[in-house]
Amino acid sequence: MGKVGMCFHPDQDRILSVRECARSQGFPDSYRFAGNIQHKHRQIGNAVPPPLAYALGVKLKEAIDSRKKSQQEEPAS
Repeated sequence: MGKVGMCFHPDQDRILSVRECARSQGFPDSYRFAGNIQHKHRQIGNAVPPPLAYALGVKLKEAIDSRKKSQQEEPAS
């Protein structure tokens, strides 16, 4: 394929498979990508890794909940 951004296997003379790339980003094996191999590689490369998205979501929820709690505790003027 020889496209810029393709990752090569560390021990074998080939690029990583779609599934290997997906696993390296934290996608579950049950996740399916659409299109041809090049499109699938692009989708994975452009994606936010699911574990990172989850961690960001957890922290954002904590921040929102904390802000709501502090606003509720402020005395009304």
